Amino acid sequence: MTVREAITASLRLLSDRDRRLLGLAVIVQMATSLLDLVGVLLLGTVGVLAVSAVGGTSAPERLREVVSSVGLGDLSNAALIAVLAVSAAALLLIKTAVGPLLMARLLKFLARREALVSARLTRELLSRPLTFLQRRSSQETASALIGGANSATVVVLGQMVSAVSEMALLALLALTLLVVNPAVAVGVIAFFALVSAGLQQALGQRATLFAIRRRRADVASLVSLQEAIGTYREITVGDRRSLYVDRLEHLRTEAADASAGTQLANTLPKYVSEAALVVGGFALAGVLFTTRPAAVAAGTFALFLATATRVMPSLLRLQNAALSIRAGAATARPTFELAEDLGYPLDCPGPREPRHAIQRSLPDGQPGFTPTIDLTDVSFAYPDSDTSAIAGINIAVKPGQSVALIGRSGAGKSTLADVILGVLTPDSGQVEVGGMPPADAVRQWPGALAYVPQDVMLTNDSVRANVALGLPRELIDDAMVWDALRRAHLADFLADRPDALDTEIGERGIRLSGGQRQRLGIARALFTRPRLLVLDEATSSLDAETELSIMTILKDLDYEVTMVIIAHRLSTVRDADLVVYLEDGWVLATGSFEEVRSRVPALHRQADLMGIRPA
Repeated sequence: MTVREAITASLRLLSDRDRRLLGLAVIVQMATSLLDLVGVLLLGTVGVLAVSAVGGTSAPERLREVVSSVGLGDLSNAALIAVLAVSAAALLLIKTAVGPLLMARLLKFLARREALVSARLTRELLSRPLTFLQRRSSQETASALIGGANSATVVVLGQMVSAVSEMALLALLALTLLVVNPAVAVGVIAFFALVSAGLQQALGQRATLFAIRRRRADVASLVSLQEAIGTYREITVGDRRSLYVDRLEHLRTEAADASAGTQLANTLPKYVSEAALVVGGFALAGVLFTTRPAAVAAGTFALFLATATRVMPSLLRLQNAALSIRAGAATARPTFELAEDLGYPLDCPGPREPRHAIQRSLPDGQPGFTPTIDLTDVSFAYPDSDTSAIAGINIAVKPGQSVALIGRSGAGKSTLADVILGVLTPDSGQVEVGGMPPADAVRQWPGALAYVPQDVMLTNDSVRANVALGLPRELIDDAMVWDALRRAHLADFLADRPDALDTEIGERGIRLSGGQRQRLGIARALFTRPRLLVLDEATSSLDAETELSIMTILKDLDYEVTMVIIAHRLSTVRDADLVVYLEDGWVLATGSFEEVRSRVPALHRQADLMGIRPA
C-alpha cells in the first residue's frame, strides 16, 4: 500500500465533519511554516551583513532597500545585525514552541477519533449476523478494532499532517532559494530530492514488510498463548508444554527482529541526511567560491547554511513521516478491510442503546412480550456451503410451551436455535418471535430472550459481573443477582464465601468446576427474567439430579416462559410439550416424545439404549 493509498483509506474512516477539522489542522500547521521562512530569511540577511562588515564592503543594494522599507535603514550595521539576529531567534523559537502545542492538540483529536472509529466499527460489526463475525478470528478482529484503528488514525493521519507541514516549509524555503540564486537552488533541490527519493526507495518497502511481520507475529503469539492456556491440562498430560514455549520464543524472535528493522529504518535517514548535508555543503562551497565573488559566494553560502538548519530537520521528519505512514498502513490493513466489508458506516454515529433500558425491564418480567415462535418455510445455508444447514422449517410454538430440538450431530439443531434468536438471518422464509422479527423483539424487550450455550463464556471478573453481563456496576440489583443464582443452584456455594458476589472466578471461570460454570451461565440467562429461553446443551455438565432440579425450577418459574431445549440426553427432553426431530437440516417428525419416537427408528433405538421405555 502506497503512502497516498494509506492516507486515503484512513481519511475514509472519519466522518465528513472530522475530515474538515483535520483539514483545518493541516492549514494551521502549514501557516506556522511562515515563521520558519521569515526566520531563515533573517538569518541569511544577518550572514550577508556580517560578511559585508568583515570584508569592508557595503551590503547589496536590494538588501539595503528592503531594510530601509521596514524602517531599519538608520541603524548601524552592528545594531541592524543584532536586531535581525534576535528577531530570527525569536521567530524560530516561537515556531519551535508552537509546533509541539499544535501537535499535542492534533494527537488528542486523532486519539478521540480512534475511539470513535473503534466504537462505530464495533457497533456495526455486532449488528451483523454471526456468520459475518466468523469470517475473521477473534484475534484478527481485535487487531482491526484496537491496534489497527490506532495506526489508521493516530499514526497515519497524524504523520500525514506532519508531512504536509514539512512539505509546505520545504516548498517555501525552496522558493526563497530560487529567488536568491536560481541556479544554486535548482542544484540544492535536485540533490536533496535525490537523497530523499533514494531513502524512500530503499527503506519504504522494508518498513512495510517489517510492520506486516510484526503484526502477524503478534497475532500468532496471542493465538498460541490462548491455545496453551485453554488446553493446559491436555498439553501437560501430553508433555507438550515445551513445544508451546518454543513456538512462542520463535514468534517473539520474529516480532523482535521486525521491530529492530523498523527502528533501523526510522534511524538510518538521520545519518544519511547528515552525510548528505556535509557532502552537499562542501560541493556548494566549492562551486560558489570558484564562480562567484567572495562576498556574493559567502552571502549565498550563509543563506544555504541558515536554510539547511531548517531543511535537514524538516527532511528527517518528512522521511520518518513517510516511513511511519507505510508501516502504520500495514498495521491498519485489517481495519481498512473490515471497514470496507462493513460499508464504511462511519458518517453517522448510529443509535446508542439506552443504558437503563435493560434495568427498567428486569423487575417486571418483560410485560407486553408474548413468547411465541413462528417459523414459516425457513432455510439457511452457511457461506461457502453447497448444502443447507436447515431447510423448509415450519414450527409454531405457543406461549409457555417447551420445545425440544433433537437429532444427530450436524442435524441443524444449533443453527435453528440461532435463527430463532436472530443471531443468524435465514436465506428464505419468515421468523417471528412475539409476532415480530427476533431483532425487533430484542430491541423492544431487552432481556426477553436469553440463551445458555454448552460452553459458557465467562469473564475474568466477579460473579456479579458475570451474571449481569455487560451492565455497569451502578445498574446491577444485587437482589436480582442472588435470585438468579438461587434458581441456578449456585447461591449456597457463594453464601459462605467472604467475598460473596465479589468472588473473582478467574479467566474463563477457571476457579469454578465445570458444573458451577454451567450453572453460572444459567444464572446469567435467568437474571433478565426472560420469557423465551434457549438451552443449547446447557445442562450437559450437570449431574442428573441437579439437572432435574434446574429443569423443574425452569418449568415452575413465577412467570410464563417458552423454552427451546437442545439436548442429547433424552431424559432431559422426554417431557417437552413439542419434540422436533431434525435430520440433515430437515424436520423429520414433530409431536410428543412418544409420537416422534414411534415415527423415527433412530430415536427409538437411542431411547432403548438409554433405558427409556415407551410410556
